[in-house]
Amino acid sequence: MTEAVKEHARIGVVSIIGGLFVALSMTLFLIPAGVYSTGFTGLAQILTKLLEGTPLELGEGLWFFILNAPLLVVSYFMLGRNMMIHTLVSVASVTLFIRLLPQSQLLSDDPLLNAVFGGVLLAIGSGITIRYGASTGGFDIVALILAKFTNNSVGVYLFLMNMMIALAAGALFGWPTALYTIVFLYVTSKVIDEIYTNTQRQTLFIVTSHPDEVTKELHQHVFRGITLMPAIGTYSKVEKATLMMVAQRHEVREITRICKDADPTVFINMVPTEDVEGAFRR
Repeated sequence: MTEAVKEHARIGVVSIIGGLFVALSMTLFLIPAGVYSTGFTGLAQILTKLLEGTPLELGEGLWFFILNAPLLVVSYFMLGRNMMIHTLVSVASVTLFIRLLPQSQLLSDDPLLNAVFGGVLLAIGSGITIRYGASTGGFDIVALILAKFTNNSVGVYLFLMNMMIALAAGALFGWPTALYTIVFLYVTSKVIDEIYTNTQRQTLFIVTSHPDEVTKELHQHVFRGITLMPAIGTYSKVEKATLMMVAQRHEVREITRICKDADPTVFINMVPTEDVEGAFRR
């Protein structure tokens, strides 16, 4: 089994685990307590409630999948085939787990506690999934696309877009509901930022004896500029090359794998990058 296959399998497993965390958040805390989630999970809850007793009462899981279907196509063109496949695995996992897991009795009668703990669980699921190069679908995809073209974090965009869901829940089901949803939203955005977007960009210094092979593979798979600098090992006196590139955090695992496949002896130093000016594809 090649390293590429292993990496895709690893991301697939993480996507399934992330999907399980999202589904547990819904079935253990949010749905039983009447606290509305955000993003497409929140939309799925709202649609399920509004369409209750009609032929379109499909359940939160199935509505979540239907809402995500168009964005999966968009993610293919904007974020790449691998991201789309991994996100499909995650979305399918959330859908399946929500349908399979029983909606438990309330663990607490306090909606605030349900909002906080539900937010933490959902944020862990979304955060680890995004960090490994996939997403749980919905607004995650939109936020990732927007973050590529601006200096704002994924968490900021999720917070702003999800406010619309909170306001919709308040208008439809009462403003106390909106307040609990806003608490859930705040917890979720903060935890996701800690897991994923705290230092979103990385500058990579790649020291290699095979710069041509490494740069060829990188250019084929990663749309990033690379600067080549001659280097000499002070101990071995061997001539090498240092490749410098700036990448989004979720791209680093793929870049590392590509470099190691092209040069098993490669040395990579990753440095947190606060900001970038100039031609940088975000």
